[in-house]
Amino acid sequence: MNDDTPDSAQELADVLQDVRRHLLWQEETAGRSLLVDAKVAAELQQQRAAASSVRTMIARTKAPE
Repeated sequence: MNDDTPDSAQELADVLQDVRRHLLWQEETAGRSLLVDAKVAAELQQQRAAASSVRTMIARTKAPE
């Protein structure tokens, strides 16, 4: 079975078009916001803060004296 047949490609393109239409509708009605679990959001925020600290530390070690 080959999933790269023209029928499969067209079906995938149709689904993608439906998703695009839905996202445009959602953006028009609700704006560009996504609902995220609070615990997941907090973990992401901690990861970003840690990454920022590492970047700052690396920048300090590379800075000319």
